Amino acid sequence: MNLFGRTATMIPCTINCLKVAAVSACVALCVAARAGETAPAGDSQPAEATTAPAAIGPFDRALIIPIEGVITDITLRSIQRRLKTVRAEEVPLIIFEMNTPGGALEPTLEICTTIRDLRREGVRCYAWINKQAYSAGTIIALATDGIIMAPDATIGDCQPIMVTGMGVEAIPESIEAKATSPLIAELRTSSRDGGYPLVMVMALIRPEMQVFWLVNGRTGERRFADVRERDQLFGIRTPEQGIERAEDDKDKRRTPAVRIEPVPDSESKTDWRYVKEDPVLGTVHQPIVGDRELLTMRDREARAYGFSKATVSGREELRSALQVTGPIEKMEITYLESVISWLASPLVRSVLFILMLLGAYAEFHTPGLSLGGLVALIALVLFLGAPYLAGYTVTWEIVAILLGIVLIAIELFLLPGFGVAGLVGLMLLGLGLIASFVPPEPVLPDRGRFQWPQMRLTYDYLRQGLYSLAVGLAGGAAGMVVLARYLPKVLVAGQFIAPNPDHDSVQADDPYRGVVDIGDIGKAETLLRPAGKARFGDRLVDVVSLAEYIEPGSAVEVVERHGSRVVVRRVG
Repeated sequence: MNLFGRTATMIPCTINCLKVAAVSACVALCVAARAGETAPAGDSQPAEATTAPAAIGPFDRALIIPIEGVITDITLRSIQRRLKTVRAEEVPLIIFEMNTPGGALEPTLEICTTIRDLRREGVRCYAWINKQAYSAGTIIALATDGIIMAPDATIGDCQPIMVTGMGVEAIPESIEAKATSPLIAELRTSSRDGGYPLVMVMALIRPEMQVFWLVNGRTGERRFADVRERDQLFGIRTPEQGIERAEDDKDKRRTPAVRIEPVPDSESKTDWRYVKEDPVLGTVHQPIVGDRELLTMRDREARAYGFSKATVSGREELRSALQVTGPIEKMEITYLESVISWLASPLVRSVLFILMLLGAYAEFHTPGLSLGGLVALIALVLFLGAPYLAGYTVTWEIVAILLGIVLIAIELFLLPGFGVAGLVGLMLLGLGLIASFVPPEPVLPDRGRFQWPQMRLTYDYLRQGLYSLAVGLAGGAAGMVVLARYLPKVLVAGQFIAPNPDHDSVQADDPYRGVVDIGDIGKAETLLRPAGKARFGDRLVDVVSLAEYIEPGSAVEVVERHGSRVVVRRVG
């Protein structure tokens, strides 16, 4: 654990008392330095000893950069933009105020790299967990100089997963290092730079790990250990104890079969024992991280385990904890960044998808380029542009959507029926639309450019995309019914959408209107077999007989009229 915040309260009485206290303090510091962990496990120190950080400042100025909501490429670019101000104005202290459920791994790792570059330039960076920082939020917080938490704030749970034919599960141990190498490398760096126990950091992503908190009764050193290291420290050998391996014939994955219960203290053959009491947590239950769970910590646990340096509930307490003597300013995201994030949300994209469908429907039912086509075009640009700027959509998805639209248009207007072009267009359009909701994952060098998604958040985005498109399709279908039935009757809207035609408007032009009517008598001018010509007055008319041959010069009577079709029969 960190030695952070270990102080002693003394009440000076006499000069001799001061000397004794000074000597005792020196001895305690030497023991702690040799142990490399925390103070002795007498657990007699007050709880307040772990709540205040060691001397950090003073700083004459500080900037708060909020990280809220899902972490995307917009978050990355927003942070990089605001850090330009930090460098330009030589701000000595940056506080990342975090309230996030996590986000995409690629921008998360970029943000961690940016923070480390800033720290190398001499700027101090701290993370203030003001409510929650799960997954990607925890990874970013660990990359800073230190973590400070609000009361009841939570960090942890960074496990990547993959989806197989058997459902959602952890990445198999055989490929875990390769599949999660960027994340593991980042966590190892944070553990080394920040002094966080590596076994606890790995417990953030490995649910099969059990972690025990041990103390050396002679030196007072405290240490976090997994099962193997605990057995080594206790001086016991349990070759068959631990996790039994159950082998699956299909995928050869190893799964935990037996839960490991803590070995009694009495079995330890060394000075190492379990930590049973802590001034911050009170009674400590072992293991502190059980199997089938990921390390997730509230503020008190994070302080006790050495992850959090202090618990503060507001800006003034934050000022005191970090010893900021000057102003603390908050750099909010810009209006444009807020608009892009809003447009990229699944709910808003559902509305844009509905507008695309309704605009296209109105355009197909209106001659020429109308307002419907313009609305559909604008909605399409926003539907693809906002997630592209947010980092969800990449170039291939936009190309797939546009190519799908082109193929469908070719099928509708140029090719008869509905064939290969239409089916391929629908497939490309559907694939591009769904993929536009999913942020890209880091590409592993040995697996090619295209790889099956593995991160849990990827499938969360995929599910949101399917819901969004389903809502859009249902809303678009309902909107088309409304447009077809009611909108043409509206005074203004009727100018953009033509009303449904009546019977007379769809009838073909009648060239014999007023010339020939039913019952009129004329004379066949040609042989009707059965079609031919007949004269009515001074006008020749194309006629057809009732399935009979009529010689020229025979009298005929009109018995039917259907537009330009005149049906006659012989008379006389």
